[in-house]
Amino acid sequence: MTSPDSALVFSPILLALGLAMIVVGLIAWSGRIRAIMLRSWPSRTLHLAPLFLGIALVLTTLSPLVGPVVGTFILVVALVAFALGVLAVWWLPRPLTPRWLRDAPPWKDPHEHS
Repeated sequence: MTSPDSALVFSPILLALGLAMIVVGLIAWSGRIRAIMLRSWPSRTLHLAPLFLGIALVLTTLSPLVGPVVGTFILVVALVAFALGVLAVWWLPRPLTPRWLRDAPPWKDPHEHS
């Protein structure tokens, strides 16, 4: 059951932003920007962060539309997704990275002479 105040909390703009972030993250996950991701700084998982942050934003935006118990559970899942998104800027656990990224060799700048 939704409360009358839930309409005041729900934001279609935030929902659209979260969905757009998920799309950007899925593009990165698919490997379409592989060359960019392999050279990313500070980590190769940086471009996966929008996926997890978008999931957190969508879940947070939708949580007021459900009951308090389910909403609380959704917010906990959103908090985990948010933490993964922040963590993805530097590192992600191996099971949470796409196979192509796990199997990719370390990138070396062809113009760097060592």
